[in-house]
Amino acid sequence: MTARCSTAPALRARLRTATQDDHQELDDALGRLDLADRHDYACFLRLQSRARIGVESWLARWCPQEWLPPAQTGLIESDLSALGCARADGFEENIPAFTYASQGPLAWLGAAWVLAGSSLGNRMMERELTSRAPEGWPMQFLRDETMPAYFKALRPLLASDEINPGAERTARAVFAHFSREADRRLVATAA
Repeated sequence: MTARCSTAPALRARLRTATQDDHQELDDALGRLDLADRHDYACFLRLQSRARIGVESWLARWCPQEWLPPAQTGLIESDLSALGCARADGFEENIPAFTYASQGPLAWLGAAWVLAGSSLGNRMMERELTSRAPEGWPMQFLRDETMPAYFKALRPLLASDEINPGAERTARAVFAHFSREADRRLVATAA
């Protein structure tokens, strides 16, 4: 699932290096799910929605308005609805908050980079899933065009040669947030 560039601008390369193990841990957890299976796909979508709500809320507080990533949770909820999966009781009360202290004026770039970069993985999953999922499988989230366009717009900011340890720490915190939700959902699904 991991997409890697052989060369990247300094900040983007530093973010990728700083989060490599965190990214792999999340990929390994999500790789246990069969996205062509209704139950596993619903689990994947729910954990994506729940983790993103917290990060999107955090970004709404710390990210400049003009650089906010597009919200993805509506697409995810639409896919869940198309699968016939209603929100579970208590869904709203148990949303995991992303309560990470801002690590400087450009630390938000780390969180934005993680969400934007996830669209690359989504494309790879969508291609693989298209070949084996049932016809009409809901993939609005995986096929979304707004996040790849956002990632493209974000690239000039990621081309910075300035060291931004705050963005690196924030990116790691976002991966950890997603991994905690993946662990929680996968344990709940196995029970």
